[in-house]
Amino acid sequence: MQLIRITLAACLAFFIVIPLRAVVHAASLFGDNLVLQRAQPVPVWGDATPGEAVKVTFAEQSVHTVTDRRGQWRVRLKPLTATAVPSRLVIAGTNTLTFSNVVVGEVWVCSGQSNMEWSLGATENAAYVCAAADDPLLRVFTVAHACAFTPQDSCQGSWSMCTPQSAGSFSAVGYYFARRLREKLQVPVGLINASFGGTRAESWISLPGMRELPSFRQQAEQYTHAAQADSSQLVREQEAARNVYADRRVAWYRSLDARDPGITGHWMAPATDITHWRKVEAPCAKTDNPLGSFTGSLWFRIEVEIPAAWVGQPLTLHLGAIDETDDTYVNGIHVGRTWFETPEFWKVSRVYPVPATVVMGTHVTLCVRVLNLYYDTGLYGPADEMKLELRDAPNEPPISLTGVWCYTDGLVIGHGEIPQMPPAAPPANNPGNPAALFNGMIHPLIPYAIRGVIWYQGESNANADAYGEYHELFSGLITSWRRAWRQGDFPFAYVQLANYLPPQRQPVEKASWAELRQAQDDTLALRNTIMAVTIDIGEANNIHPKNKEDVGKRLALGVLATTYQQDIPLYSGPRYASLHVQGTAAQLRFSFSRGLICTGDHLTGFAIAGDDRCFYPAQARLVGETVVVWSDRVPKPVAVRYGWANNPPCNLANGAGLPAAPFRTDRWADFGVAN
Repeated sequence: MQLIRITLAACLAFFIVIPLRAVVHAASLFGDNLVLQRAQPVPVWGDATPGEAVKVTFAEQSVHTVTDRRGQWRVRLKPLTATAVPSRLVIAGTNTLTFSNVVVGEVWVCSGQSNMEWSLGATENAAYVCAAADDPLLRVFTVAHACAFTPQDSCQGSWSMCTPQSAGSFSAVGYYFARRLREKLQVPVGLINASFGGTRAESWISLPGMRELPSFRQQAEQYTHAAQADSSQLVREQEAARNVYADRRVAWYRSLDARDPGITGHWMAPATDITHWRKVEAPCAKTDNPLGSFTGSLWFRIEVEIPAAWVGQPLTLHLGAIDETDDTYVNGIHVGRTWFETPEFWKVSRVYPVPATVVMGTHVTLCVRVLNLYYDTGLYGPADEMKLELRDAPNEPPISLTGVWCYTDGLVIGHGEIPQMPPAAPPANNPGNPAALFNGMIHPLIPYAIRGVIWYQGESNANADAYGEYHELFSGLITSWRRAWRQGDFPFAYVQLANYLPPQRQPVEKASWAELRQAQDDTLALRNTIMAVTIDIGEANNIHPKNKEDVGKRLALGVLATTYQQDIPLYSGPRYASLHVQGTAAQLRFSFSRGLICTGDHLTGFAIAGDDRCFYPAQARLVGETVVVWSDRVPKPVAVRYGWANNPPCNLANGAGLPAAPFRTDRWADFGVAN
């Protein structure tokens, strides 16, 4: 018995002196069938017991390291040569991990929202395409959906080889992109698909990256605090903040009056010159609103004639619903306001009394200042609620206010100006949280060696201030990924939004999708970015166009020409380069213009304007590699727009059949439209 006690004591002492060793783990991306990036250093990393020795062996290289005090380890393999011959990656410590069927080639991250996530099995001719998709050297690691408050080190997923059985689950855009790279490069291609349908760019940018953006800094700081604060402290802070929020917001609204050129310029006065104001039919249709999204004030005017018997009598003005708030004037006198403190103010039917003292003649000027902060705006009626009537004569026929109104832009409000409601405690699994998807789905991939990124996203950001907001955000997103990866300015290829929603009806439209396309186009100013234009392959009634093959091919075309330096002169469609006015016509020149063609009977989608900033439908013809644009109604052209709508009729292309990107030669916030 004494011997047993001594033996047990010795064993306990041994375990106290020599701690149990934790098994060596590799990062989530390392597994069977993986693809390693060629021609650059290859990080391999994971965790184990602090101070443990780890050896990584691959392709005649053996690299040793010791875990740090947090148990983290990382090594770098020297640049590898592409090979389709399978090898083993061995990681040895207390235990040994052996990953088989490892090849070396090109690795690309695929990310964005649903059009990138859209599976090959859900596209046209899926059964035929998947049956032919037998390529074991095309492989995909699909990252499981994950949201997180803080950057994560691991994710769920595994590498799959492309077979007829597995291909249906691959990203369709990713598959067609990779297949073209396989054909042209003749090396293995690995895709890491980290995409999530219905998500905004705010969720994909890193939080440090968001803090660097002036328009989003406050949102990033609020979210950071809400995510880190003690729950009881957060509740107290939120209650206190909400108590002052309403008053602060109202004060901010009032301050806008001093900045609104319509108020300072007395646009409500009957004598105001509205010759150059644009025209719109009222009531506006929410499903096809020509006003589009606008953040700021719009001023509306209409002139009506009333019976002589109404002069000097009190009237009642009915305007129907207005989105969002309004100040309404009759003959320059303020007669009513529906403001943000009114419950559901965007739905309330406006009914304002008009004092008899305001009705001084048979000609009456009605002016409505509409202030809008979110989404579409306008006078929404319905038609039978838009009328002017004699107050004390219920049987007297009213005067309808439907039909053509004049309108113009007033105050333009930037995205970052609007006071924000103090945030509630953010739910942990909300993909809409700032940086949530970067933390949960992108950070676990870093610093895996990659060649670059392909990206298809923007639909969820196509709303008010689509240009200013998205241009800042998307450029910041690309920069934040490159900084986090520390792999230089790697290629970032992305898809410009396709045509969508009802076909264009006006020469140019206030269209959020057009604005966002411009933001995407301007992001090409960042080094090593490539844009695939898809303005010709969208669908009016389908936000997920079925043609994913051309999307993937166009991404690959740009990457092959720029990243891989292949001789492909026309890897992009025509892009606007310059405007030269000669007489009454505007001459447009383009890059990537060799073999310019019209894919229809005649060129469409062009609009032209003079100094009055009023756009008219334009005629256009090809003269070699130049497009000549003119309108008999614009004797002195100043600006041209092409494809400026959510769903424009574009048919300009180059000799490779690639469509021209929509463009504008101006940067006007206020412009007119004439049919």
